[in-house]
Order: sequence, then structure tokens, then C-alpha cells
Amino acid sequence: MKEKNVNDNDIEKEEKGQDEKRDDLVYEYDLQYFSGIREGLLAKEIAEGLNDMKSIRYYFSIALEYSERYIREIYRKVKETPEHKIKRSRGALFTYLIRKYEHLDTDD
Repeated sequence: MKEKNVNDNDIEKEEKGQDEKRDDLVYEYDLQYFSGIREGLLAKEIAEGLNDMKSIRYYFSIALEYSERYIREIYRKVKETPEHKIKRSRGALFTYLIRKYEHLDTDD
């Protein structure tokens, strides 16, 4: 069994730092791309409003799949829900409600 030495740890830290920089660049690119299209603006609004920017790609996929009217109705319900009634997070509640009531989304 090979023991890790100090150099191995330094290499792992450097690789992790490079991965984080790459993730930051991808995230910035996504924000620029999303800001250029209607669904992206909606995704950004939802992500910021739910304090869940890490999930902006998910909200973008929701914006592509469902009508804006439906998304905004669910978003409004989530924002109006008192904090003490939310078990996990507003983002999780939004996701749950989007899926639970998707049969009500009649606009395309």
C-alpha cells in the first residue's frame, strides 16, 4: 500500500483548484448565455429569487419544458410560503411543486 506524501497532497490541491476555476468559468459563461434568451432570463430570475444560483441550469431546463405562466405561478406560491413551513429549501419546494402539478400546465 502506497502512502501519500506531501507532494501528492499538493498535486491534489492544485488539481482541485483548477477544477474550481474551470467550474467558475463555465458558470460565468452560462450566466452570459442565459441572459441573452428569454428562458435564460426566467431561469436567472427564479434562481436568484430562490437564492439557488448553483441550480441555474436546472431552472433553465424547467423554463424550456414548461410555460412561463405555470412557472411564475409555482414561483409565486413558493415565495409566499412561510419559512417555517419549508422542510428543505425554497428550491426543493419549487421542484416538488413543478413536478406535482405539471398536469395543470396546459400552455405550450
